[in-house]
Amino acid sequence: MAGDNGCGGRVEAHPMLCVVTGFVPIPDHPRPEAEYRKLGERLAAVVVPPNVAALIQLETNLTDCWLYKWMEWQGQEFRHSVSDNPRKNTSAYLIAQSQKIEFLSEAARHYEADVFMWLDWGIFHLRGLTDEILIDFFWRAKHERVITMPGCWDKNYTYTDDHPCWRFAGGVWIVPRKWLFELEAAMKTEYIRGLKEGRPLTWEVNVLSRLERQGFPLWWYGPCDHDASLFTVYKGTVHA
Repeated sequence: MAGDNGCGGRVEAHPMLCVVTGFVPIPDHPRPEAEYRKLGERLAAVVVPPNVAALIQLETNLTDCWLYKWMEWQGQEFRHSVSDNPRKNTSAYLIAQSQKIEFLSEAARHYEADVFMWLDWGIFHLRGLTDEILIDFFWRAKHERVITMPGCWDKNYTYTDDHPCWRFAGGVWIVPRKWLFELEAAMKTEYIRGLKEGRPLTWEVNVLSRLERQGFPLWWYGPCDHDASLFTVYKGTVHA
């Protein structure tokens, strides 16, 4: 099914891999919107072989994010995590992170790919990342069968929601279509459960870590750092 990709481009019928990125503008964020726009343009400029993948760029306003709407409907204030950077880690920023799964599911409702991949809009701020590394990663990921994510920490970690949990790095997800809507349901449920139980609104990587500990099938690879290793460490194994 061909269609508009949300940014004026077209998507070929049934790509093997649908690469999705999304942007939620946040006023007064430490990284200016103009810088994010340039990083998004850099990602859009990657020449992806059409028989391998299609790149979808989506955008929405903060007030249209699923978690913003849910919190607004509750009619109460929720506390949020700030760690060591309260200017960056605002409730708006954490809500924008929660929108990643919604962007993926929106793409899956319109495009008939076998595998969906999330890439952060600003992924090219990572040290050492090149077009060649990214395209090679697409080739290796297009047949993945399980939800696969890079991370920095092994399983022997401790964390609280006061700080980011880097079990998963957050910037890259590989999600086969058959698992996508289960991941969406699990993440949204866990976000809401945490807020109802009085935990702070936290980073999406913390939510993913909680799901893993609950037994949700997430395949971790690493250890990686917040650089090109998020892509180069992945061996392209098609997991059973």
